[in-house]
Amino acid sequence: MFHSRHEGETMTQPPWNAAGGNGGNTGGGQRPQRYFRHRKKFRREAEPASGERGTPAARRAGPPVWKRRGDFQARRKRMYRRRRLTTPQRRRPKKAPPEPHLMSLARALNRLKYASHAAALALIRQGRVQVNGVTVVEPNVRVLVHRDTILADGIELLFPPAEHYTLVFHKPRRVAASKELGTPTVYEYLPKRKGGYFPCGRLTKFASGIVIFSTDPAYRNPERSTLSLVEKEYHIKVHRHVTHQELERLTQELRRMSQHNLEARVELLQENAHTCWLRIVARQLPLGFLHRLLKKEGLEILHLHRYRLGFLTSDELPVGAWRRLRAEELAKLEEETPRLPEVTAQTMPAWQQFSQRWFPR
Repeated sequence: MFHSRHEGETMTQPPWNAAGGNGGNTGGGQRPQRYFRHRKKFRREAEPASGERGTPAARRAGPPVWKRRGDFQARRKRMYRRRRLTTPQRRRPKKAPPEPHLMSLARALNRLKYASHAAALALIRQGRVQVNGVTVVEPNVRVLVHRDTILADGIELLFPPAEHYTLVFHKPRRVAASKELGTPTVYEYLPKRKGGYFPCGRLTKFASGIVIFSTDPAYRNPERSTLSLVEKEYHIKVHRHVTHQELERLTQELRRMSQHNLEARVELLQENAHTCWLRIVARQLPLGFLHRLLKKEGLEILHLHRYRLGFLTSDELPVGAWRRLRAEELAKLEEETPRLPEVTAQTMPAWQQFSQRWFPR
């Protein structure tokens, strides 16, 4: 028989063991198992000496029993602390980063964060990439990014790649610019980076076209960025034909919207059987304002595509591809952008003046 496992009580069998078998050939009971002989958690009472086993006192005491150690947890903690104090801690040496292996030239351009795979193929086939001073037009040439000298458009690409860079991306449709559950995002197309990107001119989820992303903190604020007033060209498909008078009204509304849109224009790009495409050129054009403007004229947007940003067009990049902008290209974009007026104390809101007075940087 076996008794309860409460403290102070004894047992003649292990805690989980019951007499008999488990339904085998032993008469329907449980199969007998061996005694539980855990050294730490349970201890066995001392057995009588060999000369005392047959005595009446030994027979009255019954078989030796197993008792639970009351100090088991405390003893285990003490032993753990003792080992921590006496045994020196072994620290694993930091592993060196794995050495880059041989890879194709197209993949090397992607690894060096200069262009996506599709854009790298176009650059190589156009003869704009050199490896160790030799122009290479075969994308599958094997290179070592940390040993070979790779030049793309005259720029030497170093490993590890640069931290601050600006790239242009051809955004596909149905790709979100923010993280949404179950929706692909633009960050799945861009090179992986811990700090994220600063978009210069965002697009909605169902729009496509050219977007500029940068890792430079100078472009953190899209409203004060030097690239915020780059001339933009949109190609918009609407659900019906548009008259000449409606085009004139849209142009006047755009020019009244901002002082930077004095040269804004709305033109008819293509006319189909039931629909048409419009070309809208402006420097400052929030997409929310554009949707409200066309809705006011009774026009429903079927597709919106940003075709041009300055001199950059979507024709030079496949859909979903990106490439890094060179320093001269960035300088050219900033030259085409009108200078923003300096924010002074007279043009600042009252709360901003108070904040700068009490919390100077």
